[in-house]
Amino acid sequence: MVLNSGICVKKGVSLLPENVNMSGELPYTIDSKGRMSFPQRFRDIIGERFMLTRGANHRLVAYSEEKWQSLVDKISAMRPGKDKEMLTHIYVKGANPVETDKLGRILVPQALREYAGLIKDVYVVGAIDVAEIWDKSTYEDYTQSIDTEALYAAMAALE
Repeated sequence: MVLNSGICVKKGVSLLPENVNMSGELPYTIDSKGRMSFPQRFRDIIGERFMLTRGANHRLVAYSEEKWQSLVDKISAMRPGKDKEMLTHIYVKGANPVETDKLGRILVPQALREYAGLIKDVYVVGAIDVAEIWDKSTYEDYTQSIDTEALYAAMAALE
């Protein structure tokens, strides 16, 4: 792709500084075929092509290709055992490459939609260096379940 400045860049490669983080809770809908819009502001950070996989608490996690490769390398380097098996099973085996179409939509594979319970209303959430896709009610229930004291303790640990 050639930018207005005449600079040529590879499709899917972000030009933003590495310290730009994703944040925000954005409501979207997913259609019966699994198509949904994916926020431009997140695509600007992780690219037009990225890896989509399962995450904890029945959410999906979108990784830039670079962050995905780094995660896979770290999992591969682990000693054999339960932790490596669990991470491989949830993250690696469930991963699918996705690419936005001309309208900025992605196609969420059926197995991932089923895992996350995505039927219609979803949230796309910026989580620093990844984006998450949640079923609306699952996300709201999870957010409400966060213990206030635990949240304060986590914030205190940052000091």
